[in-house]
Parts: sequence; C-alpha cells; structure tokens
Amino acid sequence: MTTNTSLTDAIVEAALARCAERISGDGLQDRIMTGVARTSQSRPLLAARRGWLAWPAPSLRLVWVLLLLAGLLAAMVGGLLVAGSRPPQELPIVVPPAVVPPVGQVFECPPGSTPDKPGPVDQARPPQDSNAAVAFDRRAGRLVAFTSAGNAPETWTFDVCTNTWMQMHPNRQPPSSERAQLVYDVDSDITILASDTAVWAYDLQADTWTEKGVAPTMNAGSLAYDPVSGLVVAAGLAPDPLAPPTELWSYNVDTDTWTRIHQANGPTDNVVIAYDGAVDRLVAYDAAYGGPPYETWLFDIRTGTWSRSRAERPAVGGWYTAPWLVYDEAAGKTVVLLRYPETAYDANADRWEVLAEWQYPGRMVYDPVNRRLVGLGQTLGMVGDPPGGVQALDLVKGERRVLLEWVGGQAAP
Repeated sequence: MTTNTSLTDAIVEAALARCAERISGDGLQDRIMTGVARTSQSRPLLAARRGWLAWPAPSLRLVWVLLLLAGLLAAMVGGLLVAGSRPPQELPIVVPPAVVPPVGQVFECPPGSTPDKPGPVDQARPPQDSNAAVAFDRRAGRLVAFTSAGNAPETWTFDVCTNTWMQMHPNRQPPSSERAQLVYDVDSDITILASDTAVWAYDLQADTWTEKGVAPTMNAGSLAYDPVSGLVVAAGLAPDPLAPPTELWSYNVDTDTWTRIHQANGPTDNVVIAYDGAVDRLVAYDAAYGGPPYETWLFDIRTGTWSRSRAERPAVGGWYTAPWLVYDEAAGKTVVLLRYPETAYDANADRWEVLAEWQYPGRMVYDPVNRRLVGLGQTLGMVGDPPGGVQALDLVKGERRVLLEWVGGQAAP
C-alpha cells in the first residue's frame, strides 16, 4: 500500500482550522475540536485495533480532514433542507420608483445670460390670444407659441435666457383654430400641433411647418409626451365638450400613425393630461366645464389601466373654461392652471396643495433650462388684456417672477 506523505502537520492543522471556522456559525466548532483532540490521544490504541499502526500521522490527519469536510457538507445540506421547510418570511412590499429616461438634451444658457431679469418692454411680441398654444423646445431652449388671433396664425419663440420674443417666418402656417395644442417631441426634435383633425409638425431649427396625415376623429383636448415610448399621447375631447368619454391615442411622428390606447375603468368625463415622470403615469384632471366634481385619475400607459385618486382636492373656481395641466419636473408636482386658486398634485404622496390665491395664471410649460414653469400670462381683466406678458413660477423656491411686463395694463401680482 502506498500513501501520500507529502502533507505536513502545519498544512493539515491549517485545513482543520479553516473547516472549524467555516462551521463555527452552526455551533459545531467546539464539539469538532474536542473530538479531534480525543482521537489524537487515543490514536495508538485505535490504530492497533484497526490495523492502522503503520500509517504515518499526517495521513491519519488527512482522513480527519476528509471526514470533517464531509460533515460540513452534510450540515450545509441539512441546513438548506430545514430552511426550505420553513414558511416564507413576509417582507414589506416595496414599490420601486419609476425609471424614466432623461427627457432629451437640455439647452444651457450661454455665459452672461440674465434669465431672471425682465426683458425689454418695448420689444415686439405676439398678439393677444387667450387660446394661444405653447410648448418648450428643449434643444433650442425656447418656448414655442402658436397664435391664431383674428384668423391670422403666427409662430413665435421666447428665449428664456434673454427673455425676448422673436417672430418666426416659416414657409407656411397651420390654419387658425381655437383648439390648437402643442407638445414637443423629444425623439424627433419637433413640435407637434394637433387641432381638431389637423396635425402639423414644426421644426424650429429649419423654421418650417409640415402638414401631417389626418388625425383620428377626435379633438385633441390635451397632449403629453411619453419619454419611455417616445410617443405623443393625446386625450381627445368628444365633439360635444360635455359628452364623455375621453379617448386616448398615441402618435408616432416618424411614421405619422395614430394608435388607439385601450383603457379600462377610466373616467367618464373629459380630462386634460400631463405626464408625471416621478410615477411614470399620466395625471388626468377632470376638464368639466363650469363646476365640480373635479376628479383626479392616474393612467398606467404600460398596462392601460386607470386608478382614481382618493386625495381631497381643494375647491377651485373658473370661468367655464377647461383647465391647463402641466408637470413640474423639478418639484415633482402637476399644476392645474386656469382655475383658481392654483393647486398642485403630488402623485407620489397622492396629495393636493394650494399654491396661491391668484387668478388667470395663463398657459405655462416646464422650462428645463431654468427648472421652473414659464409661459404666457394675463392681467386681472377679462377683456382687452395686453399681449405678450411672460411669467415664471418656481415651485421649489416658492417664487413667482415676471419675465416680461404686460403692455398697457397692470400685470398680475
């Protein structure tokens, strides 16, 4: 019989120490080491009975190493079996935050810009139009406004770094419409206009309007951009503004195709929408004309399901006009405009709050350059409001700032 005598006592003892350390967590270390000691003391007698007297001591220790390893394996398997037989531990349900890709490249103001300083009052500005449609071009760092006052459509841009208007002179203009809505499509770097059944696309860099295909039989009452799918979402108003239900459609500007979004258990009234990136949901606010109830809903675009908010909404007023909904990315809140007082909805907390006792805030969009809301403002008068006023609302700082004074009238406080 040949045996391996290359193992030294130091190697064997080190192996024993490592095995004991591995199984010390199971409380077996003391018993194993005690057994090793007793066996070492009785080794001659035991070896004589078993015929091992001729074996070298290191070989006998190697046998013990193998036995200990086998015991360690058996203990581990037994532990797994015991653990597997236990009932599963109940853990708290953790809802992960929404994972939403960045919404496009953000323009940065050049050095020396004064975004908080009001622009010159005597500058050219768009005409008065309470139905003007606005969007924000993230790559250009400008607000885009389409007005159709007096059946004379015009396209303007507002530079949020210098607070100045610029009238654009595109090759053609979309037809005038009181229902025109704008939304900026990040993927295509194009601003989409939807009005009744007409769809147009505006390229600010080229200063061109392009007529697109016919939209579904609906009125685009509200538009939002979904950064996850890269599609525009439209909440369509029924031909009768008082008649439900609201239809939801997605629009792919690259293929110029509309797809109906299937939905279940949704609101029965017309709604306006905004995309909330904090929860990856559409926030939908009841657009009922003239009075309550004003319901708040959340729509999961990925599953096509609605959920109704249980948050108590502050009492709001209005002048029989649909509200304007805008999501503030910096504050993580959706603001309802054209109702007073101004209110904001936090979808993460399912909570409403009153922002200010102030009327006629106008139409605003989120300005990612300065991380605040910015848009067209109005004065306190209902008729003959001077045109071209621009204001900013910073929810994080709790500040309201006039970026361009109104002409010929008192600006709103």
